[in-house]
Amino acid sequence: MCQDALPLVGDPVTGRTGRPRSPSPVNPLTRACCTAVALLASLSVRAESAPPAATQPVPPLLRIGAETGGGIVGGALLGGAAALVIDGTLNTDDATRRSAAQVGAAVGVSVGAPIGVSLTGKLLGRQGSFIVSWLSSVAGLGVGYGIYGLIRAGSDSSAAKATYALTLLLPVAGAVIGYELSSPEEPRAGATSSTVPQVLPALGIGPGGATFALVGRF
Repeated sequence: MCQDALPLVGDPVTGRTGRPRSPSPVNPLTRACCTAVALLASLSVRAESAPPAATQPVPPLLRIGAETGGGIVGGALLGGAAALVIDGTLNTDDATRRSAAQVGAAVGVSVGAPIGVSLTGKLLGRQGSFIVSWLSSVAGLGVGYGIYGLIRAGSDSSAAKATYALTLLLPVAGAVIGYELSSPEEPRAGATSSTVPQVLPALGIGPGGATFALVGRF
């Protein structure tokens, strides 16, 4: 009696207007950015510190400079990817889309910077904690946004707007400081990184929204 109202298997799904409704296509840029995030997360989880015998002692200034460079590269990759995805998917006015892209870039830097710092540190034989580096990076993001918000609330000048750079630089500095503070000066004999749980955040962005999860190896 109600067979006419039931859609047959394989028939196109129609919306309220009666027109066929097809699934939203996945933006190639979104797919590429998600792939980059997954690749960096996988590398950070699988990376193991180089054996002490295979690495020469690196001067502290050179080591910190290398970790800072790794943090800048990782932050630029994830921050830029997040900003591009948000700017290309939001259907709002330019001002709102630009503000959202700036927030996404800063959050992406706070995730990508500790990944880059941790990978660089492991290549140099360090035993720092990614979690401590990430938390320090998030703390740097909070401080940077706090300063930026206070200055912008009192002034709308170009110099005040330039303080947005603090939201990108302080997460990198926090990631390096956290990783260095959590890294012992002398590696423990016989200790292997495979016995230490490694956990890091993962961000997936698709047409239907974003998903946050934790990826780890135990």
